[in-house]
Amino acid sequence: MTSNRSSHRMPLDALESLCESAIRSAGGSPETAAVLASATVAAERRGRREVGAAHLLDYLAALRYGRLNGVARPRVASARAAVVTVDADCGTAQLAFDHALGALVERARTNGVAVLAMYNSFSAGELGHYTSRVAEKGLIALACANSPALMSVYGARVAITGTNPLSCALPHPSGPRMFDQATSATAWVTVRDAAMRGETIPNGWALDADGNPTSDARAALSGALLPFGGVKGANIALMVEMLAAVAGGSFSQDAAPFDSGTRPPRLGLFVAAIDPTAFDTSYAQRAEDHLSRLASEHGADFGRRKTPITEVEIPDDVYRALMTS
Repeated sequence: MTSNRSSHRMPLDALESLCESAIRSAGGSPETAAVLASATVAAERRGRREVGAAHLLDYLAALRYGRLNGVARPRVASARAAVVTVDADCGTAQLAFDHALGALVERARTNGVAVLAMYNSFSAGELGHYTSRVAEKGLIALACANSPALMSVYGARVAITGTNPLSCALPHPSGPRMFDQATSATAWVTVRDAAMRGETIPNGWALDADGNPTSDARAALSGALLPFGGVKGANIALMVEMLAAVAGGSFSQDAAPFDSGTRPPRLGLFVAAIDPTAFDTSYAQRAEDHLSRLASEHGADFGRRKTPITEVEIPDDVYRALMTS
């Protein structure tokens, strides 16, 4: 799959200002705009372009058509000592997470472990955004999120789960070691972008509307993505589905689309935070020594940290769309 898209190079702070302005113009509150713009730039900084500025266009369309509540007021609650729930009020997961993060961290430090379960949320975007924020507080983080049904599992010929990503992050003085991956063979937005450019996709990524394997990106949009690793990926996708919906988030088959219509998808997000000092005060150093040994002896670099950047290249069509929003 190749691409000849031209791009516009700009500083990260300029991109964040542009994103924030576009969000407010589309109906987002100042708080929603600030939080979502920051998360968008963080995704670009980490090289996750498919959930960065290009994906922000989905949020802007959702704001305009009512799928996303731009003036949401998240409601945080806690029925038990190590449990935090947050109703996202059909707004962004990033905003609801900001409202609940303090309670999650406090309870994890008090109890050794704590979980945050979100419901009534829009699509979570880059899942590593949430685990990185928790790991920056010195905690180990695990996160799961679902999406509207986009993926076939267990040999089904239609989409029955979301792409259902999971992420893990470990604290480190130089920044969290983190991975963030979908349970699908590729991201849905990657297939959509290929279809828009008239490109093919690799075999094993998707099915067409008749449930047959396809390398035609446009046909895949009418069909379903496939999980990575066959049944093993499907098992993980279903586990993610169950955890993401635990507080009342929609299961993928029940969720409205995030890119069409007027109904909010009302999805879920699950985050577990673990304080390693509750078990072993030397864990952080032992873990880092172990990961460093794996990298030096075998080239296995878990959660590798990229070189910090101050500028990114945004596709010209995305840049123009943000400028005219």
